[in-house]
Amino acid sequence: MTQELRFDGHVVAVAGGSAGLGRQYCLDLARSGARVIVGGRGPSTEQVVTELRALGGEAVECIADVRDGERLISRALEAYGRIDGLIVNAGIVRDRSFARMSADEWREVLSIHVDGAFACVKAAWPVMIAQGGGRIVLTTSGAGLHGNFGQANYAAAKAALIGFMRTLAIEGATRNIYCNAVAPMALTAMTESVFDEEMKSTLAAPLVSPFVLAMVHPACRENGSIIETGGGWASRLRWQRSRGIRFEETDFGAGDVLARWNQITTFDDVDYPDSTKDSLDAALGRQ
Repeated sequence: MTQELRFDGHVVAVAGGSAGLGRQYCLDLARSGARVIVGGRGPSTEQVVTELRALGGEAVECIADVRDGERLISRALEAYGRIDGLIVNAGIVRDRSFARMSADEWREVLSIHVDGAFACVKAAWPVMIAQGGGRIVLTTSGAGLHGNFGQANYAAAKAALIGFMRTLAIEGATRNIYCNAVAPMALTAMTESVFDEEMKSTLAAPLVSPFVLAMVHPACRENGSIIETGGGWASRLRWQRSRGIRFEETDFGAGDVLARWNQITTFDDVDYPDSTKDSLDAALGRQ
């Protein structure tokens, strides 16, 4: 049984909403009553708005680079006077082994993903504070969590967004601004060339969208989490840390460290750090 989650009266901007997962988010938001700002760089942005209106939804386009986040949020304010949710989905890949990767390929990917997310959130943040809250979903990737051959630039960008999201979650919590990140696995133009037939048939965009809509809804209380999802499956990821070792004397050397390396790296006994304070407490022997 499908349990509907309504967004009536709520305004949600989707950066990178003109294709793939972003388009799916926009369609599902419109079906759920949201007023949607579809952000994108090409004519397909207007085509998505036409689709949303055909469904009876309210939507406007914002044809702009994701790094022009001010334009996206201004469009929301001009059209609807507020911004309740922000999904930053825009991204590119420039895959190449690190030995062959150019500085331009590195900078372009980092700029679109990281500078783009910064620009969108920076523009929405004061508006959300003034109106008493909001929900933000950034898009990370398994590459940012684990690395991936030929994607040093993409992995670095997606890892950066995790740190960005975690800090926003801390700073926004007292303002009722909650921020999370989704690591989606879905068939899109970006993944079509690397997915096999089983992946293409199983990892459909509509099976990711409900999890993202849940996170961007005002009723969601999750904050600071990475949600990995695909094929109707989702889980929350968190850091795990080995207990490690402590040298009580200060006259130890690198040889002593290497001799006990297995004790540092084994996960037979673990804890789950959640903040920089947890790391400081471990270093100071407070645990």
